[in-house]
Amino acid sequence: MSFAPGKHAQEGYPADLRIEADVCVIGAGAGGCAAAAALAQAGLKVAVLEEGRHWEPRDFQPDTLWAFDHLYQDCGMRSLRGNAVIPLPGGRGVGGSTLINSAICFRTPPEIIDLWRNEYGCDMVTRERFGQYFERIWKTLGVTVNPVAVQRNNNLIFKQGAEALGLKGAFMERSAPGCVGCGICQYGCPSGGKASVDRTFLAEALRTRRVGVYADCRVRSAETDGDRVVAVTGQVLHGATQAPVGTVRVKADTFLLSGGPIGSPLFLLANGLAHREHCGAHLVVHPATSLIARFEQDIVPWRGVTQGYYVDCWDRGFLLQTYSLTPDQYYLVFQTPNGRETMRHVGDLRHMASAGALIHDQDSEGRVQHTPAGPDLRYHLGEGDKRKLIDGMRLGAEVFFAAGAKEVYPGAMGVSGTIRPGDDVAAGLPYDLKPPNMLLYASHPMGTCRMGADPEQSVVDPQGRVWGWANLRVADASVFPTSLGVNPQVTTMAMGLMVAESIASA
Repeated sequence: MSFAPGKHAQEGYPADLRIEADVCVIGAGAGGCAAAAALAQAGLKVAVLEEGRHWEPRDFQPDTLWAFDHLYQDCGMRSLRGNAVIPLPGGRGVGGSTLINSAICFRTPPEIIDLWRNEYGCDMVTRERFGQYFERIWKTLGVTVNPVAVQRNNNLIFKQGAEALGLKGAFMERSAPGCVGCGICQYGCPSGGKASVDRTFLAEALRTRRVGVYADCRVRSAETDGDRVVAVTGQVLHGATQAPVGTVRVKADTFLLSGGPIGSPLFLLANGLAHREHCGAHLVVHPATSLIARFEQDIVPWRGVTQGYYVDCWDRGFLLQTYSLTPDQYYLVFQTPNGRETMRHVGDLRHMASAGALIHDQDSEGRVQHTPAGPDLRYHLGEGDKRKLIDGMRLGAEVFFAAGAKEVYPGAMGVSGTIRPGDDVAAGLPYDLKPPNMLLYASHPMGTCRMGADPEQSVVDPQGRVWGWANLRVADASVFPTSLGVNPQVTTMAMGLMVAESIASA
């Protein structure tokens, strides 16, 4: 089977799949799909390889186990280990993590753009250039603020509390113009209201008839000649069982790695394509933690936009963001012993609201390593970042009390477990909390193939080219030199557009 435009899947492949293209994009997430669109519109023939499947809205099921099995890396069990164990979910499929995220759209903070340019030598990263990318992204994804009718009580009650305290808050812009507020973004969007990149950037790319998207293809190895990659090879996976059923080999003039901040460094390290000192290092993840609050009135948190409202404390190193889960997942979040107390909370769940703090990690860092036993993901939560998380939880509790909460249950063990109006919130959430006793979560890995002007301090150059290789580039969140402090999907797409422009103009 030679190159053919359109969508392809395992059922239609020969036993030995062979493809040739101008550019081979490895990974169909936010960066890879945005890059594919820009490359195709520049007239290049693009083969996109993705180990997961193609999905349609009608395929998604509102079931946790089904979603973990079909849409998440490592069946939802991927985690970081260090001074705490932190779940690190990631999407799997054509669309990557945009299949399962909450569609939150933040522009790259101007301070971060300036930092990357001035301190790391990323000379293509400018406010003007990224501003143009943002305009394209907003148009392509239909980014908007969802109406109050679909925000519903979990978001509205937190807004009420924030406004009572005079905090700087707002409904979040989201790439979900057709959102109906069903509250199950993390299971894939069954209404088609979320503009994941497979339905937007990749759809644009496919309309050019210069892009072929090959699902069910796991790339393992690179073939090289001098300073060039000449082909990549891997396995074709059975669409249902994910068992290897064939082989794939792609030849191209340029290879663009968009496997994400875990997959991209692992591929480079496994194939000896990047120096181990920095490849896989400098992992940052936006650690987050949670609060649940009980109100007298009905909240029904599983109805409405999953994450719709935020409070801007970026200058303090964190954001407060609402979130909601399905009832089975709330059961796992309560930091109470299994038994009567937890079941009492679950039985009262319709009166609960939830929000959390997401931090701009600055004294924490991790590493992704390739080992014979498999990937090793490490992360150490720094003391300063831990204090920011606690500051965020404290402020979140105050917001809930300002909105009339009767009790707040912090995402921490080893404390009283319940904070009530009039209690000393700081005493209930002391700074000496230990990381293992905090309910931590991270869904934004970044930085493991960081971009920079100095080959001794970075993995890719300012145009996304892997140092030492003429035709191998990276375009995903792994190239971020630092943490963002805001949800990263928009910046990842902007990086995909930027690196694709560089390829097209070479």
